[in-house]
Amino acid sequence: MEATLETSEPHIERRQFPRLASRAAVQFRSVLKSQEQFNGTLSKDLSSSGLCMTSDVFLPKDSRLILLVSLPGILRPVRLVCRVTWTQRQRFADGYECGVEFVEMTPEDRQEIIHYVQRSRPLPS
Repeated sequence: MEATLETSEPHIERRQFPRLASRAAVQFRSVLKSQEQFNGTLSKDLSSSGLCMTSDVFLPKDSRLILLVSLPGILRPVRLVCRVTWTQRQRFADGYECGVEFVEMTPEDRQEIIHYVQRSRPLPS
């Protein structure tokens, strides 16, 4: 028999910004390894402040990455620096899921992401 944990406390949503289910193409590499090739993956969800993605490699919490995100309907990839906020092993698959927080990007790239999120339908909280 499997044990379950019950709590009387309601779920507290910590996200400030709505998130979207989004399978955008993402390329990433460490900011410390500028000679390294970019790794490719897909996002799982996206907001104006961060995204969740899968990775074949372990990405330690607080590591900094350069991301190139190809959003549908936008001609060029959005380029940004992000910080890994969490990483966990995927269930039933090899690899990891990780959440990243956007920390640096141009004002133009920030606007592209904000407009993309506003045009799309957010997931229910």
